[in-house]
Amino acid sequence: MEQDRIPEGLYEIIKQNKKSSYRELITEKAKYPYLYHLSEIRCNLVDWLPIVPGMRVLERNAECGALTGRLLSRAGQVTAVTDTPQQAGLIRERFAGMDGLTVLTGEEYQSRYGDAAAGGSYDVIVLVGDFYRYAEELPRLRALLAPQGKLFAADANRIGLKYLAGCQEEYRGGYFTGIENYKNASGIQTDSGTQEAGRCYTRKEYEARLLDAGFSQCYFYYPYPDYKFPSCIYSDGYLPKKGELSDNRRNFDRDRLRLFEEREAFDTMISEGLFGEFSNSFLIEAGNGEPVLERTIYAKYSNERDRRFEIRTDITVRENGEKQVLKSALHGEGAEHIGRIRRAYEKLSECYRNPLITFCPCEAEGDAARFLFVPGKTLQELLEEAVQCGDMETVRELIRDYIARVSEDGGKEKFVPTPEFAAVFGEQHFDDEAWCAGVSDIDMIFSNIIIPPIEGVPSAESVPAAELPWTVIDYEWSFFFPVPKKFILYRAMYFACYQILNDTEITLGELMREAGISDEQQKVFASMEEHFQAYLAGDMVPVRNMQRLMGTKITELCDLLAGAAGEAETEEKRARVRGIRFHIDRKEYQDGSVVCCGWAFAATWDGRYLPVHIQARDEGGRMISAEITRSDRKDVAQVLRLRRAKDTEWGFNCVFVAPREMKWKLVFSLGRRSREYRSDSIIK
Repeated sequence: MEQDRIPEGLYEIIKQNKKSSYRELITEKAKYPYLYHLSEIRCNLVDWLPIVPGMRVLERNAECGALTGRLLSRAGQVTAVTDTPQQAGLIRERFAGMDGLTVLTGEEYQSRYGDAAAGGSYDVIVLVGDFYRYAEELPRLRALLAPQGKLFAADANRIGLKYLAGCQEEYRGGYFTGIENYKNASGIQTDSGTQEAGRCYTRKEYEARLLDAGFSQCYFYYPYPDYKFPSCIYSDGYLPKKGELSDNRRNFDRDRLRLFEEREAFDTMISEGLFGEFSNSFLIEAGNGEPVLERTIYAKYSNERDRRFEIRTDITVRENGEKQVLKSALHGEGAEHIGRIRRAYEKLSECYRNPLITFCPCEAEGDAARFLFVPGKTLQELLEEAVQCGDMETVRELIRDYIARVSEDGGKEKFVPTPEFAAVFGEQHFDDEAWCAGVSDIDMIFSNIIIPPIEGVPSAESVPAAELPWTVIDYEWSFFFPVPKKFILYRAMYFACYQILNDTEITLGELMREAGISDEQQKVFASMEEHFQAYLAGDMVPVRNMQRLMGTKITELCDLLAGAAGEAETEEKRARVRGIRFHIDRKEYQDGSVVCCGWAFAATWDGRYLPVHIQARDEGGRMISAEITRSDRKDVAQVLRLRRAKDTEWGFNCVFVAPREMKWKLVFSLGRRSREYRSDSIIK
């Protein structure tokens, strides 16, 4: 595989640079092998595992050491096994000066453990990737475990949803290769020139191989988006909720197709109880001893931020079945941030007196913040269910209720600019009076609010919605200086529009009007949001955006159906375009990328209204690799009274990587007509 090869210069990069420089180097190189071998996000797979100081860890298939350092820092004693002397030398250089590390080549490992004579040598064995290569070795690995030891094996699911949606197969490439069980696939070419039949398995196939090797039980975790660069770890004890799985642009190493909207498909899998079968990847815990009753069932990483704010959120279950939520800093400089979360609970509880809005209790547990686990449904889930049923009146009712509760509670203080406000949100000016809560939780969005079940009431449906109490479960981004309440409403409306309501009749404009937010206020709040995102992470390009930087292609199904150069050309020749109309709804800078959204169509002389081609170009006219997704905009046809409009897929969301200061333009074209939107234009 591509990632198995040591990229040119990797040894010198590791020798000459500190780990803190890796992010910048990954962006500079913009090639997959550097991302794969150097990204700290890869450690999310193992960082949360129940590994404590004093444990003995065997890392089988250590490659170039992407996970080795994290395992070593947790356990203090790691044996890392690699394929080649080159990889072994690279790992030794990478972790020079750290005690407790033993590095073995494959040959040295076979010589030492070939007959499994050293039974019970390890408390934990970690096997990440290339599971097929070690399937025959599983009995030996089991013998190397201590009596209560655990094997953690991670690899791709050959029927994972991303492969159904158009990503190429993990090991051999090609579309649907694993889904068709490799029926027409050949082996892969390795550096040694030999052929090796790489493959991955389904959930049942992995489990069968582990049980056949003598392991007594298997427990499945589900790294998302995949096991290589996970941001969340789900499990059978805590499965994803509808709407959560939206980060699906993960073709860093190969071009892909996009045959359907994976987020919507995942929602269907979740509703039908099939997520565990179609998860993109698995992390499997296999053991010899008794089943573990007390465990972490969910881990979420927020570690593409400034180091002060990088945290991990765990949900753990105790032996008695009680669940709790823990937030902990990933670095020493994050202790203040965790302490601020604990203080926020006390201050928010003082400000919000209405029992219809409460905050999940928080207390200190060592260096972490501990929360009660609140059962129930989030407001986002309720909104999505209403949208799915076409019940837009319930959607509007919930939104109006949210606006009322947030507007009326929390206190009423006049906004006064402070240095603290400017440091986070920039220098801003409000034309009219802006009212603030005593403490402002700016992340009071629908996914962070739960309607808990009511004790003694069989169903919350029997209680009027306006009387149901709401519990805010995440108030990490609370500030003790004045922040306008309408900014809280703005963020909630914005995320609701683009995460929940993007394919409905409810527009962002309607939501903003309902919240009493004017066009001028939207511009100020958009600026505040941009400064806030920069405060969190600066201009760092997160892993989820590296695909855009690397330039691997995503081909949409509509482009396939149009035949790219065939049917599309014929349609354009038939279309005598009278003019092109477009509108930019929003333009902003997020996570090192430009995000530009709106609608555009071409009007023809024969009365049709057709979607247009969209290209991003730099100031010199050179093409910029951009991800463009389309959406139906019947609302535009209704407003413009275009009664003959049939194909109204005019909406677009264009995202591309560009420096903040770079000038660019979008070109809308069809037939011989074209129009441009320039980055220095004013959104009207």
